[in-house]
This record gives sequence, structure tokens and C-alpha cells, in this order.
Amino acid sequence: MVVGYRYFLRRMAKMMDSRENLTTRTIADRLNLRQDEFKDLLAIMEKKGDIECCIENAAVHECSGGCKGCSRVCAGPELSSRSMNMKSYKLTDKGRALCGEQTLN
Repeated sequence: MVVGYRYFLRRMAKMMDSRENLTTRTIADRLNLRQDEFKDLLAIMEKKGDIECCIENAAVHECSGGCKGCSRVCAGPELSSRSMNMKSYKLTDKGRALCGEQTLN
């Protein structure tokens, strides 16, 4: 078990609920973690079923730049040179319960 696991899960839940478009580097900085530590923590949270990874093909979504906190990263050249897949994470019902929050429907 990671020391402070629930603390980090709650902080991440708050960031996820803000609907900001955040990079792993930004979230790691906000949590005061190195990027590799944060990626390890994400893997643990996903394995435990507290968060869920969603992979979307950015080419399918035409970016209008209207998303809250949009950095237009889905329309940028950095994705056109790669596979066009974008990862996002969401809190599961199990994760929300661990945070002590009600399930949102």
C-alpha cells in the first residue's frame, strides 16, 4: 500500500472533477511528486480499480478548442506524428467510495 494513498486519490478526484485538461507533468507537480512516481501511482490506482484509463482516438474527434481548459493538444502536431491516441482517466465508483464521496449519476 502506498503511504497516503487515500490522500492522493482525493486530490486526484478533485482535479478530475474540475474538468481541467491536465498533463501528467502538471498533476505530478501539483501532487509534489516526480513524474515517474506519479505514473507508478496511476498504475497502482488503475490496478486496484479506483481509476479507469480511457484511450480515445484523437483523429475521430474534431477539436474546436471549446472544451473547458482546452489546450488544443488533440489538434497539435505532437499527436499527428504519433498514434493519435489520447489517454484520460476517470474515477470509478469504487474510487469515489474510497474517497468518501457519493456516486454521481
